[in-house]
Amino acid sequence: MKKLLSLLALVLIVSQVSAQTKAASDALNAWKKAKAAVEKKDVAPNWLKLSTAYVGCYEAPIKGIWLGAAQMEAKLLLKDQPVLSSEQVEKAGQIFTKDSYIDKELYYSQNGQLTAFVITKPAMEGDALNMALESLDKAAALDTKNALAKDIAATTKGIQDAYYSAGMSYYNVGEYAKASVDFEKSFYVSTRPCIGQIDTAMIYYATITASYAADHDRTLELAKVALDYKYDGKGDLYATIAASHKEKGDTLKAKETLAKGFELYPTNQSVLVALINIYMESNDDPEKIIAIIKVAQQNEPTNASLVYAEGNLYRKLNKYQESIDCFHKSGEMDPTYIFAPFAEGCAYYDWAVEIQNQAQLEMDDAKYNALLEKMEAALNSAAAPFERAFEISQDQEIKVACAEYLKNIFFRQREKSEEGKAKYEKYNSFVENAGN
Repeated sequence: MKKLLSLLALVLIVSQVSAQTKAASDALNAWKKAKAAVEKKDVAPNWLKLSTAYVGCYEAPIKGIWLGAAQMEAKLLLKDQPVLSSEQVEKAGQIFTKDSYIDKELYYSQNGQLTAFVITKPAMEGDALNMALESLDKAAALDTKNALAKDIAATTKGIQDAYYSAGMSYYNVGEYAKASVDFEKSFYVSTRPCIGQIDTAMIYYATITASYAADHDRTLELAKVALDYKYDGKGDLYATIAASHKEKGDTLKAKETLAKGFELYPTNQSVLVALINIYMESNDDPEKIIAIIKVAQQNEPTNASLVYAEGNLYRKLNKYQESIDCFHKSGEMDPTYIFAPFAEGCAYYDWAVEIQNQAQLEMDDAKYNALLEKMEAALNSAAAPFERAFEISQDQEIKVACAEYLKNIFFRQREKSEEGKAKYEKYNSFVENAGN
């Protein structure tokens, strides 16, 4: 009995698999008939039917489903097709439920919506959608009276949308290189006269996804096309182009690109932040970038990191008080922003070291003593932000760095007060134990 049940289960699975491939079989049969019709009679209607048959072959594995469909709805529509496996997978930083079929993989988001499909076994080899376009070209050439113009346009639009859906599917699961290819194809289909409207967003998406895939040569090539069609994502494209130039080692070209983007879109935050970062990383023209940071701060008045960036620039210019003011303000804006109090402490500490260096060169006793007092004041002022950073940081490396500074600061105070002694012992002990 058990053996019989196993045999029946096997028969059921085989029949289900056969049912699943019926859509592909039907699509191929339709294509063969359309192909035969074209070979028999070379006329526009037959070429249009052949084009439709190619589209049918492409759509066969995913026929009846769409992005955004609920998982239960999709399963109901695919009730005759067995799910070979179902598992939780992580893609592009998200968790999906992946249902694998004999000819496709369907990815559902955590809220149960179909987010992506990947055709693993197409009904026919080759790019069926491209072959559909070639057949449409034949139909259009033979349709001298434009009797089929609307049908040709509708089929072309369907192909454009199919490439877009495929691109979105690949994008949603982090397959950026493949997404870029399909977005580009969708764009070029949209440039066909019968569509009537060029979808420039598609060439932009193709560029961005090529950038995500770290294909910087392709990014720059696609970006040029996007700019030729006057689509720049309201400035975002310049940040993408600059990033590719930078990755290719051409910092000068990256700066020029960002400068142009800033000139055209002075309030674009992607351009501003990239411009700030590249100037800071190259240690070049810190005075120039301060004006840019000011614009960025106007756009994002609650962004603590932009105030912190301004403080960093003042620090590079040895404008300690200005840098300290910025770091302190940054920490007030975001009390969890650990880098702000740490940088404030470092600025005070560096200031104290500079004053000490000045004192060593001073020959006048009165001026020398005044400098020493100023140095002590700067050093003492460094303690509070370092202690704040030490307390709020969860990063052991940062805590050790804070403790090192604090140990040195309170070393000078250990004989002046019990508080100074206690704090020196606290931070000295932390540093010593951190190495164990």
